[in-house]
Amino acid sequence: MITFTTILMALSAIGFLFFPSNMLAVVGIVSNEEMDFLLRTTGAAVAALVPGVWALRISTASPLSRSVLTGLVGYLFLSSLVDLYAYIHLIVNTASLPSIAFRILTGSVILWLLRKETTKR
Repeated sequence: MITFTTILMALSAIGFLFFPSNMLAVVGIVSNEEMDFLLRTTGAAVAALVPGVWALRISTASPLSRSVLTGLVGYLFLSSLVDLYAYIHLIVNTASLPSIAFRILTGSVILWLLRKETTKR
């Protein structure tokens, strides 16, 4: 699960950084220089998360790993809320819904696994 999530995050970061107009077009947003700049900034932030999440493949038991996972879950839920707000207010189209659902599901599974690991100890 962590490997798959990390690969998707890395691909998203690459898309945001190098192909912002195409990423926006998928959800029906017409790009301009300001939008591209903001999406590239988001891409840099997502790219910064990738190494920490990639390191979690080895161990999720340490306090540092749990902090990284908590940050990842926060990112997944908050970015889903932002996209849901944009969908409700007709800023993006229905192509954003699978991404929203996937991030909520992934965040929920990670939270469940964290709780399960905590209960085990």
